Amino acid sequence: MDNFDNKTPIQAGENDLQAQFDALRHLVTSTLILVIVVSGTFNIYLLRQWRTVSKELAQIRPQAAQIITDYQKSGPMMDDFVNKITDYGRTHADFAPIMAKYNLRPAGATGALPAPPASSPAAKPKK
Repeated sequence: MDNFDNKTPIQAGENDLQAQFDALRHLVTSTLILVIVVSGTFNIYLLRQWRTVSKELAQIRPQAAQIITDYQKSGPMMDDFVNKITDYGRTHADFAPIMAKYNLRPAGATGALPAPPASSPAAKPKK
């Protein structure tokens, strides 16, 4: 006789879920578009930085090559100077703190450098 349709609350719930689903789909789509735009902008920025640095490097390369060749020419003279300093330090005990400071070791020495003079602050006894 009387048929009551209780489908009205169910249909309202389905419409609400459909609206939430559509809103979520719109949000995800908008987020994806935003991520694509931001990553594209960042890639353009990195490309411009790479071009700028490449141009600067091309300008500096000749100067760097000149510095490198100068160093290669004067390298043996610097090694000779260091060898002379270590020979001097081997014969003069008062030069040992300087050799220790710059970590210069005599060519034939495998042990530690001579100890600094007893007048150093670390060797004084405490009162």
